Amino acid sequence: SIDRRTMKEAGVVLGLLAVALAARPEQIVPTSVTCLVVHDVRANQQVRLEAYGANAIRVRAVPATLDFRDDLVSALIPPVDGVDAGLGHCPHVNLRQTNQLGPSPSALTNGNLHAEVRADGRLTFTRVSDGKVLLQEQTVRAIEPTVTSPPLPGFYTLDLAFDAVDGERIYGLGQHAKLPWDSNYPTNGVLNMKGVPNLLLAPHDGDILIPVAHSSLGYTFLFNLPSLGNVEYNSTVSSWHADAVVQMDIWVATTADSPGSHAVSPWQQLQTSYVDATGHSPVYPEWATGFWQCKLRYSNQSQIMDVVHGYLDRGIKISLIVIDFYSWNDPAPGGLNTLGDETLPKTCWPDPKGMVDDLKALGVELMISPYSHSVSKTSTKYAAAATQGLLATDVTGGPALGYSKGYVYDLFNKEARDYAWANMQAGYVEQYGLHHWWLDCNEPCGGTNNGSFANDWVYNNGTWPAAFVGAAYPHMVNQMIYEGEGAPGKAYLHDNVMLARASWAGSQRFGAAVWSGDTSSTWEDLNQQFKAGLNMMMSGTTYWTTDIGGFGHGDTTDPDFRELVVRWFQWGAFCPLFRLHGDRSGPSWPAGGKGECGQTASNEIWSFGNESETAIAAVMKLRESIRPYVMEQYKAAAANGAPVTRPLFYDFFDDPRAQTVDDQMMMGPDYLVAPVLTKGATERHVYLPPLPVGFVWANVFTGVVHDTTAGGLNITESTPLSGPKFATFPLYHRQSS
Repeated sequence: SIDRRTMKEAGVVLGLLAVALAARPEQIVPTSVTCLVVHDVRANQQVRLEAYGANAIRVRAVPATLDFRDDLVSALIPPVDGVDAGLGHCPHVNLRQTNQLGPSPSALTNGNLHAEVRADGRLTFTRVSDGKVLLQEQTVRAIEPTVTSPPLPGFYTLDLAFDAVDGERIYGLGQHAKLPWDSNYPTNGVLNMKGVPNLLLAPHDGDILIPVAHSSLGYTFLFNLPSLGNVEYNSTVSSWHADAVVQMDIWVATTADSPGSHAVSPWQQLQTSYVDATGHSPVYPEWATGFWQCKLRYSNQSQIMDVVHGYLDRGIKISLIVIDFYSWNDPAPGGLNTLGDETLPKTCWPDPKGMVDDLKALGVELMISPYSHSVSKTSTKYAAAATQGLLATDVTGGPALGYSKGYVYDLFNKEARDYAWANMQAGYVEQYGLHHWWLDCNEPCGGTNNGSFANDWVYNNGTWPAAFVGAAYPHMVNQMIYEGEGAPGKAYLHDNVMLARASWAGSQRFGAAVWSGDTSSTWEDLNQQFKAGLNMMMSGTTYWTTDIGGFGHGDTTDPDFRELVVRWFQWGAFCPLFRLHGDRSGPSWPAGGKGECGQTASNEIWSFGNESETAIAAVMKLRESIRPYVMEQYKAAAANGAPVTRPLFYDFFDDPRAQTVDDQMMMGPDYLVAPVLTKGATERHVYLPPLPVGFVWANVFTGVVHDTTAGGLNITESTPLSGPKFATFPLYHRQSS
């Protein structure tokens, strides 16, 4: 049911045994194969090299007595190549001893990438076109038996280390922030991940490790294991550690050409290879390019309708509004926590179907945050889930208790995914016509691992410890939604929209958008978010967004916050998804609308004061005007993996200055965005990269044109803090001269 795009099979050339090498007949391999298994007696391992897409090779390693596994959670989609099609045989060779002569029999070349198990057992990856060594193991990978919690048999730790290369820059690896478990992470964020202290291979609120790294040397590295662990790229080593595995599984790709001869951006080549291997994102519907309104939280039906009319009455278009969490709690006397029933209590939501229909008539979609990865004991769905063994278990063997008294589904179990989705479909979809999902807390939250799942939970019918697959639980939540409504033949194939707080490698193929979690309303967070978003989008996430204004601690009456939210809007309008959210303090709107369902502080643009509202309305209208262009970028991302927004070096890969800019970005190929990221800034320094003859940079607000055909320009733009120009910021359009 997964969209499996045909992966281009490049010519595969196997290094041949020299005539002088006395090998048994079974060691002599064909001159053209797609895979090779190398037996390394000294390391007591088998290593499988496999062509896996254009200029790409997958490598797996297992203890010598074990078989390679294809029944595990994988970011990779099955390739269409000679091996899978039954057109070729995977030869086996013994790793030669150091004193043997001749070409290595333990090497595989696929297009422009050559992988070899050296005589000492170390892996090396080389670009064929220029002989550049891209990756080389420092020591042979260590795969050692381990005891999991709770103890389950057959698992190993994995330690993998590659030589560091001076000057190498690393991008991707998901999104990160300075948090208690990443306390050494730079406060203002960082774009180049080389030199960042140890990162956890685990999903947390605001901190998502996507195990893919793109290198300035011209390669992509995927750690295709959903295990908990850690990764670090520093000046001496590039190291990966996994707490529990049954095999090593990595994937490496390079470009089709060498530096200095790139006809297409090397970053674009690598992104295309990555999505070819892990799956292409679908194209989101056109409505998704518009403005999304949200806050913590709209508590009843009238609040939703009042806010939508508030925007429309001001002449401002809105595409989506969101019902946040706890909508499952009935505040009426005797009301229950119905988490898992997938319904809206009538006390606060008297006519959900009518609400959905009324909103659609106004051109507005409705999204809900259902926490459908869990079910409460007071839910009518709990008993069947428990008796059928559909829940994850804790160290005692009992159901795993997560957030809001919800017990967590074992979504690695297909039956559990089907059961949870069937409840969503019978409730929200069939009753109300609701089918857009805010997948909050899908790490899942509520456990003892820094607020996420517990490390001693067990999945897959009691056989997979969290240490083995915990990083991919968000991936399974996303897969559940895709299987239910977004796969080919399903009702919402072309309107399958989900916004998740966490994901994993390959989740883009399920249509999973991601937002950056519960940030704070600070200038430090704005800076950190800017860089985190670029890395997350370089990690394959097509649809990404942030809580405009930050999630927590924003006072709508505070002048500092009002300045911050305007500047955040000016950047947010050029993110793939344009979304306002937050937990604010300040007045509520409309006044007197609390009732028994409750009411929280306003987070609509008119709550930030007249001057800020005017500035924000201007940028909202700007986003509205470029929606066709945004849609073009959605389509390009789905076709070839190009991030909708990306760092300058992505498009200007031959410009040395562009390689170091970390506070500007491109939206598609034509808009250069230099948001104001500093409190009280009245001017902004901007770098405009060189353009070919016939093109110039035009300031979108002033119309001033800059010719950079002779080389990049450093300029300074005014960024007023009041008056009509408060609505402006450094924004440039690439256009014909």
